[in-house]
Amino acid sequence: MHLEEIVAQLIEAQTRTQEELRMLAASHAEAIKRLERLEQIVAQVVETQRQMLEEQVHMQRVMRQLAQQLGAISETLGADLEDMAYIVVRDVLKRELGWDVEPLERTWKKWDDEMEEINIFGRARDPRRPDEVIWIVGEAKYNLTVREVERFAQLVERARKHLKGEIFPVCFCRRTRPEVEERVRELGLRLVYSYGRLL
Repeated sequence: MHLEEIVAQLIEAQTRTQEELRMLAASHAEAIKRLERLEQIVAQVVETQRQMLEEQVHMQRVMRQLAQQLGAISETLGADLEDMAYIVVRDVLKRELGWDVEPLERTWKKWDDEMEEINIFGRARDPRRPDEVIWIVGEAKYNLTVREVERFAQLVERARKHLKGEIFPVCFCRRTRPEVEERVRELGLRLVYSYGRLL
């Protein structure tokens, strides 16, 4: 091999190497651009997540406030419903059964070392049986459910053990479903609607 051929090969190899280096540099520059774009995307995702987290914290705070307000409204509605129950139940028992009913109220009773809350409580007398005491034991709910009726029936059983005289168990509600009415009947309870109907 002649020196001229060797030099020509070296020049050709150097040209190829330079071309490869140029392509590698271009590829490297493109990779850097992609990496920079990726960094921007990651930064945007991190910022979006930060904003979402802030929004979530804000929403949780709002939800807690709403829950407190709803609780207060529910308590107010419950108290208003009970106030209505005292009047309506008393009137219905007088009208439908002819009973003399003392003022009804919410009360707490300690039975078997446990405090029991009773929504509607008071005494009544039937003029046909003047010597007998009738205890009105009631539950007031806006929308009465089967579960509430069954829980109330258990309270009535405890009341029977501790109150001397007849127990008149009554549920009071604004509305309920037919299956609830049926369960009330099955358990031997009575039901008074807020508009004055007695079942």
